[in-house]
Order: sequence, then structure tokens, then C-alpha cells
Amino acid sequence: MLKPVSCFVLLVILCTSQAYADINVFIYHRFGETRYPSTNISIEVFTEQLAYLKEEGYQVLPLSQIARMVREGETLPDKAVGLCVDDAFISFVEQALPLLQQYAFPVTLFVNTDAVGTADYLDWTQLRDVMKKGVEIGNHTASHAYLVEMEEGESQTQWKNRISADIEKSKLALKNNLGVAPDIFAYTYGEYSPAVIEVVKDAGFKAAFAQQSGVVYAGSDIWTLPRFPMGGPYATMNGFLSKLKMSALEIIDIEPVDPVIRDQNPPLLRLKLADDAIARGAINCFAQGENSCRVERDPVIKGKISILAEKPLTSRRNKYTLTALGRDGRWRWFSQLWINAKRPVSVPTQP
Repeated sequence: MLKPVSCFVLLVILCTSQAYADINVFIYHRFGETRYPSTNISIEVFTEQLAYLKEEGYQVLPLSQIARMVREGETLPDKAVGLCVDDAFISFVEQALPLLQQYAFPVTLFVNTDAVGTADYLDWTQLRDVMKKGVEIGNHTASHAYLVEMEEGESQTQWKNRISADIEKSKLALKNNLGVAPDIFAYTYGEYSPAVIEVVKDAGFKAAFAQQSGVVYAGSDIWTLPRFPMGGPYATMNGFLSKLKMSALEIIDIEPVDPVIRDQNPPLLRLKLADDAIARGAINCFAQGENSCRVERDPVIKGKISILAEKPLTSRRNKYTLTALGRDGRWRWFSQLWINAKRPVSVPTQP
């Protein structure tokens, strides 16, 4: 019997109708840096993407505004997207920012503060300058560590103290050098867990973004907002257009809530979909690498499905991705992150 659990969904945003008002958020890292193909996008493709958004009348919103609208239950606007950049590499200023200014699009830059001023990264003077040009700053920790796991010989308490201190260090650096205190956070490497989320909440943030692909909608979990990566093989115009047209596959319940793989690999994912007609229809399931997955429907509980890969997940970060055609003719998208951590932090004990 499948147990009901609290909703722990993921986010990204695209809007088209009141019934399915949602927003696609796209994440970038490097621009025109062919030395780093996995996180790079060509300037030609990036320019084409921005031109399409302008020509088609899309509204580009800062990520803090997107998070606030979801958090406060506001109606999401029609035809809206979010654009953001992680890590604050120099190519953002040299290549991307002039184009964003040309199209008058806002962008959110997540900064990991220990890297500021080192090779390939913007320094504090450059960051102050981009803020004057309207760039929103978000928090991306100080050290850019793997947050979901402990160091060798570290206790759970020591882990929490270390991660909390790292985040506080980044908050202080941003306040002292830029005069800002961002209330949005981006998980390093897109990795999160229930324990990490508790630390982020305790640090005073109001929302957090991950890197699993998906679409933000009114029911998204504010602490695991999804973003479509635009780097490497995904950084194409066709890939951008296909993601832009996706709507959210709305989830009511998810089990497990922890994406860290522990006792079972491949992990079993149980979901309850908001739309039972989609749950009973054709659902496409994709697993990364030389792998596949299957979907099974619960014979008793409406909207309940189970997803399992055929083989164990071997990469550090993996995904189960589901797509399904809605009754309105639009494709729905949901992606579940899985993490193979070396020394994973335990799941917090529930009171």
C-alpha cells in the first residue's frame, strides 16, 4: 500500500492559461567558453533565444519575483519566463550581459562568494557594476561545497555547523561588499536534501532553486524550485523551444521526499498526479545514461503511479523524467533528482 506523504515538488515557470499558469526558468553558467563544453552556451544560440523571447512577447521576471508569487499564492502571469546564471564567471559580463541589456531583460546572478575575484570569476567591483545595470544577486554559498554529504569523520552536528557557517559567511560577504541580503538561494550543483533544506530555512531564505528540469507552477515546492539547464548538449535553440512549450506535470504527493539514494538502487519513486486522466494515459519515462524506466499505475488509488529504472543509477546526479500529453494538447513535464552521495547526511528526524 502506498503511503500518502506531504507534497515536496519541484519548480520552473512558463505561463499560457489560467488553468495551467506556470513559468519556465532557464539556468546558464558560461557564455562562449568552448573550453568548458558541459556548462557553456554559444553566444549565437543565446542571442537567438533572447531574440525569440522578445519577438514572441514573453515577459522575463527576476527569480525573486517568481519565488514571491508562488510563495504568496499570486496568479502567475501569462507567457513569463525566468533567466538566471550561476557562479558569476567573467564571461557573463563580457558576453551575456550586453545582450541582456540590449533586449532589456532582467537576470538573476547567483554568487558563490569565496570565488569572487579569483581566476575566471567576477570581482567585487564588477559585481557592484552589474548591480547598477539591474542584475539581481542571489546567494550560492561561500565555498560551493557538496551540501548533501558529510566530510570524512564528521558528525551530523559538525556537518550542520559547517554548512550553516559557510552560508552565513556568504551572507556577510554579500552584505559587506554589495550591500545586499538576498532572500533566494541556489543549491550548489543543484543538490539538496531534507537536511539541507532545513539549514537553508534556518538561514532566513524565503525560497531556493535547484537544477532538476521542470516547470514552476502555483503548487510548486518553494524550497526545490526547478530550472531547465542550458549548457552542453541541452544548449540548443531546439532544446530551448521544446522546454519553453512545456507545462508542469502537477504532483500532489511524492515519495521519497529525499533525493539522496540510500538503501535501494535503482530507487523507487511513487507519485500522485493531480490529473487522474494523465495518470491513466500514456506517460513517457526517461532515465539517464544507458538505462530506461517503467511506469506502473496503482490499481486502487486514483492518480497514483510508481516509477522504477531498469538498472542501478551510476552517476553522481541522475534523473527520472516524465512527460505526458494533457487534455488541452500541451505536454507536461516532471523531473525527479537522484544523488549518489559518498557520505550522505541523515534524513532529519520528524518531531
